[in-house]
Amino acid sequence: MSASCTVRRPSWLLIAPFLAVLLLLSPVARADERNVAQAGDEIWDPLEPMNRYFFEVNRFLDAVALKPMATWYGALPQGVRTGTGNFLGNLRNPWTAINDGLQGEGNRAGTAVARFVINTLIGFFGVFDPAKEMGFVQHDEDAGQTFARWGAGDGPYLMLPVFGSSNGRDLVGLVTDAILDPFNLLTRGADANWASPARSGMTAVHYRDANRQQIEDVERSATDLYATVRRITADRRRSEIRNADPGSSTPSPRMTEHEGLGGSGPRAEVPR
Repeated sequence: MSASCTVRRPSWLLIAPFLAVLLLLSPVARADERNVAQAGDEIWDPLEPMNRYFFEVNRFLDAVALKPMATWYGALPQGVRTGTGNFLGNLRNPWTAINDGLQGEGNRAGTAVARFVINTLIGFFGVFDPAKEMGFVQHDEDAGQTFARWGAGDGPYLMLPVFGSSNGRDLVGLVTDAILDPFNLLTRGADANWASPARSGMTAVHYRDANRQQIEDVERSATDLYATVRRITADRRRSEIRNADPGSSTPSPRMTEHEGLGGSGPRAEVPR
């Protein structure tokens, strides 16, 4: 009996995200989003009191844990920090290539594959980035972006504990990323369940340090920090779905990375 249970649990885990996407595609959810858009392109935030509560929880966690760790990390030599970002970005490239393929973006999928092969073989497992010098520029795709390209609406805005700013569709994408990312599959198969949380933690610390000034600027200038972060992250996510150049976009408010990489490495994180 224990063996059969072991077999069934992964099957349901694989199916559940796609069932949730079907719910996000339902006429009721899409109609709600259309009504909100017609009212002035406001972000649908029906759970705002709860979201604001978790926003403050995340700010507390940032203050007591992530920011101090990022301060220590920021004292390391620049070369160490750059290599860390490159390494983390390289780990994400296989999942980016898969999502590019699912979106019908063959050229972008090829770029992600080329980056992974080149940087793994001659970039010391991605610590260095020779692929960029060859014209293969880092980009990111994740399951949430794929679902959006398939027609899934945003769903309600969500402020997730620890993970930060999201929405209904991207929450499904987060679960799908966690289950199907090749890195996670390989490390679970090798009984290295610590590897995925370690990668997320390293990414959060790296990009908390890299975006320190942006985070401080947002905190200093915003009259309503929660509303400012909500708008910044929603606008940035829409740009990512359109495959727009990320440029110098303001980082997203989340304690740990789950959306993947953007620009020259894992996506920027944690403005609170």
